[in-house]
Formats: sequence, structure tokens, C-alpha cells
Amino acid sequence: MKICDIAQFYSPLSGGVKRYLMDKQRSLAARPGAHHVLIVPSHRDAVTRSATSTLHEVRSPRLIGSASYRLLISRKKILQIVRAEQPDLIEVGDPYRTAWIGLEAGAELGVPVVAFYHSDFPRAIGRTVIRFAGETIQRMISGPVQRYIVRLYNRMSATVVSTRRLEQILDSCGIERLVHVPLGTDIHTFQPQASRERLRSELGLAPGTQMLLFVGRIAREKNIRSLVAALDHIAKDAPSHHLVLVGDGELREQIEREVTRRDNVTWLPYCESPQKLAELYTAADLFVHPGRYETFGLVALEAQACGTPVLVVREGGVEDAVEGEHPPLIARDGSPRGLGAAIEHFLRAGDTPERRAARRRRIERHFAVERTFDRMLSLYEHLIARRPAAEFPAVPTAVTHHHEVPRPPVSTR
Repeated sequence: MKICDIAQFYSPLSGGVKRYLMDKQRSLAARPGAHHVLIVPSHRDAVTRSATSTLHEVRSPRLIGSASYRLLISRKKILQIVRAEQPDLIEVGDPYRTAWIGLEAGAELGVPVVAFYHSDFPRAIGRTVIRFAGETIQRMISGPVQRYIVRLYNRMSATVVSTRRLEQILDSCGIERLVHVPLGTDIHTFQPQASRERLRSELGLAPGTQMLLFVGRIAREKNIRSLVAALDHIAKDAPSHHLVLVGDGELREQIEREVTRRDNVTWLPYCESPQKLAELYTAADLFVHPGRYETFGLVALEAQACGTPVLVVREGGVEDAVEGEHPPLIARDGSPRGLGAAIEHFLRAGDTPERRAARRRRIERHFAVERTFDRMLSLYEHLIARRPAAEFPAVPTAVTHHHEVPRPPVSTR
């Protein structure tokens, strides 16, 4: 079985999509006879081969306004690669040009084409339009955007979504052949580390200071500025706290300025080492995921696998990643005030070693990456055998109870 991924959202500084692809590569490597082909945008044209995988880098122009992403737009090169590789199935991870090229390649070779809904395209487009043209224009284009994604995804053999919320949204739009595959994390790499106190000391955290952590791209769509501004909405008498931001991106210079004027914010550059990330997750008292347009949020699972609680934004796309936490920490919205209120609630309530251990066990039981790729590879085999996506078994529905973090009185400070 040869699987070919055409990956627009891949860069040296990317996180969740890159992690998903690397985890898939390892899973396929463990299966006899399986081979993974990955086509990604790059600053060069290059091919790297191993016994179980092939990486094709395609020279691509930079995406304007991005510090790390490039535009994978060369139809000629992508089709040449796919023709040479002759995969049994093609997977695309974005709703842009590469998705249509993938469909063209699949039709030419007569193989299934799967889409993984990594990007919440309508909300991302809507956010950008509101920013530059206002809400009236956004409402005008919402219909055409919805018709576009229906037209695109209904050409796929299957569209994979990582959360039930996304499955419901896309189903209501009229998208067919949806398959729910909950994402998971590497519980062997991401587990509690013995370096917690050493690392906190290296960061210069005073005893008793609670460490808040964010790991990801330092980019506008990650809602980083609201996270930093949330510190201004935490009461002065709240327990001592320090925010550590790990990553790189187009807002890096702004964050560096914040670090110089605030004594409770630290920035660390992009960390490629999963082991080092596991140490950072373990050292943190709370991982904050402020994003409002995520489709899942693998970092939320990585942090919890290390025992650390995770705060997410209501309807921000990451709620499934905290499924089973009672009660989950969910901010009412992604505004600085909403995030600040939720962080302050946690700072006052605290956590316990027993809860950290229970959190780790929950991730082991329900969110191990092996479960994700057992299901993904079963789906591939199902589609390669020319069986319809509608006949692929559904994930059993779990009963969960999500409670919003209580709202403290609005401060008049």
C-alpha cells in the first residue's frame, strides 16, 4: 500500500499538520509493504528516500505575510511526482489549489482521493474578510464560500474530520462521505518528565509561581495577542504567574517587545525536539490554547499526556481534545477578558498531583496516536478496495459533559 500526501500546510516551523504527517509516516513504516510519499512546498527541489518513505520538496514561492509557509502551486511538478510514484491513494490537507490538483491526479490514476479537514476554511476566510473589509462583505461572501467547499469536498472519496463538531458543521453544509477520526498523540514521547523543577529554575521562575504555557506558531490566527493581553485582565491579588511562549512566526517581533516590557512573559524559539517539548509541558501548571479557528489542536493532547491541564476557548475547535476532563477548562470566548477570567479561575483553584496522574491515564486510554492511525489505515484499505465511505464504521459516540469556567464578577479596575 502506497499513500501519497500532498501537504500545503507544511513548513519547518509548522506544528499540528507536520506532527500528523510524521506520526503517519512512522505508522506506515511499521506496516509490512506500506510506503509513504510526501509532497511539500520548499525553498528547493529535492527528493529524500528511505526504505519506507519518500519526501518530495517542491520549490515554491513564499506566502505573503507568513514567516514559514510557501505556496505549493506547481501543477506540473505535482502531477509528475504522482505519476512517477503511482500511489494507491492520495490525501490532500487543504481546500486550495493542491486539493484540485490531487483530484486531477486521482482521476488520472484511477485511485481514491481523501481530504483531511485540517483547516476550518470558511471561518478562516471570514476572519480575514472581516479584518480587511468588514462584516457586511463577510456576510455577502459566506454563501459562495460554503458552495465552494461543498463543490470541492463532494468530489472526494472521503473527507476526514477530527472532531464531531466539525462533522456536524460540514454535514449541515451538505458535504457527503464524512469520516470522523479523532486525533491522538505519541504517549511514549509525551509523558511526565523528571525535569520539572530543573526546567522551572532555568526559566527563572520563583517558588510558588504558576507557569502558563503556549506552544505553537506566533501568528495572528493563533490569537497570541489576546493571550498576552489577557494578563492585564487578571486581578492583582491573583496567585503569581508567568507566561512562557514557545514558537516562531510573523508576530515574533511584537512578542519580543512584550517580553521587554513585561516581567512575567518569556519567549522561547521554535522547538523541534519532542523530548524538550515534553519537558516544557511537564514544567507548566497550565497550557493555554487561545485559538478560535482550530480544527483540533494536537498540542492540547501533548500537554495533557504530560499531566498538564489545558485551557481552551469555547467553540474554538479544541474542545474535543479536552473531552473527559471534569470539568474542562473552557474560556467563554477568545477575548483578552474572557481568557483572563478563565486563567484567573484556574490560578485560584489550582491542580493536584492526583489530577495530573488521572489526566495522563485518560490520554493513554483514549488519545494514543496508535488508535488514530489504526483507523486511518483501515479507512485507506477500505477505500482502496473500492468500498464506499458510507460503509466505513463510525466511531462510537462518547457521552461527555462540558462545563464552562465560572465567570467572576466583571472588574471595574
